[in-house]
Amino acid sequence: MSRAELADAINTALDLLYPGRSLTAHYVDHRWVGKLERGEHRWPSRERRTALRHVLGATTDTELGLYSPRRTPDAIRSGHVPDQPATRRPLHVRVGGKLLDGDPEAWLHALDEFTNQPMRTWPQLRGRVQEYLEVLDDLQGGHGRPHLARVDARWSEFMSWIADNTAAPEGWAWLDRPHRRAIEADDASLAAYTLMRQSQRALDNGDVRAAIVFSRRSLAPRSVPARTRALCLTRMAEALAASGDDEARTAIMAAQHELPGVDANAVDEDDFARHCDPRYVAAVDARCRHLLGDPASATTIFEELLSDLAAIAPIDAGLWHAHLAECYLHYDPERAADHGMSALRLADEAASYRVIRATQPLAIALRRHSALPSARTFIDRHRTAVTTQ
Repeated sequence: MSRAELADAINTALDLLYPGRSLTAHYVDHRWVGKLERGEHRWPSRERRTALRHVLGATTDTELGLYSPRRTPDAIRSGHVPDQPATRRPLHVRVGGKLLDGDPEAWLHALDEFTNQPMRTWPQLRGRVQEYLEVLDDLQGGHGRPHLARVDARWSEFMSWIADNTAAPEGWAWLDRPHRRAIEADDASLAAYTLMRQSQRALDNGDVRAAIVFSRRSLAPRSVPARTRALCLTRMAEALAASGDDEARTAIMAAQHELPGVDANAVDEDDFARHCDPRYVAAVDARCRHLLGDPASATTIFEELLSDLAAIAPIDAGLWHAHLAECYLHYDPERAADHGMSALRLADEAASYRVIRATQPLAIALRRHSALPSARTFIDRHRTAVTTQ
């Protein structure tokens, strides 16, 4: 990350962490970052330190080499910090009869064994994935982090996906961890992808402002593969559309422009964004059209996409049904209820709480039509899905 990019990231973090405040006095530029690197800024303002920790994934100021002149203990000033004793459990786990240690390739192979299992079983893997991440923590306790940071980022991103689809309250933490690890590993693609995921999660939770901020940060790096950049642009488009900003159309066109240059067989760098194809972008386009007040064209696009479910992930299909149901809501509530039921069936198939959550606005709106049998059936099914998760 260049000094200018770090300055932009700090300013973005300030806006995110202190909404509603005038932060002009705390904004920084590349020159300020240079002074920080040279030690000319030894103790920045509390707001700047908080933003720095957020951007760089640190939990304390001392991790960033920042010490208050009035609080720095003699041990730190002298450069000597006594070693702290640590008790660690064995730094290996057994997978398929083999012991995993600090070999990144072995860890990535083990992750593939998890992700290649049927998607419906993924939430059941949560305890085992947690155990692997704890061992990764142990392995990174000394000087092992640099070569395992990217591995950790991919494992914790998988854990964040499990958390989002099981309504786990710690979902934000699991999304923040892979972003911090991706930065440590200097992996711009994965860092951008995790910021996109944070934008997606903010949208799921109705926090449009945060979604826009995360999307803009995801698009800041320039050295990102085309498919990942297209995916980040779709999230920006949806966030802007949710705010009522017509610039969403520009972001969608930019995403469509990125995809023609994507080699369908080149999946090494863009593996985690491989689902972002023309159909995926078309679905986001339809969602944006509906959010911007054009349900008719959105309906046409969604109906065409859902007429052929080949090669569509159940979660994506479920979300499309939920969004299509909203398009029908005001002039054909029965059809809206039917698509809502399709979304819930796919949520059950994929064991995805994200899809259930996407049908919440529909369930609320259809209560006024509860005299309709199809609406009543959907409302009851939705209530059961929410209360039994």
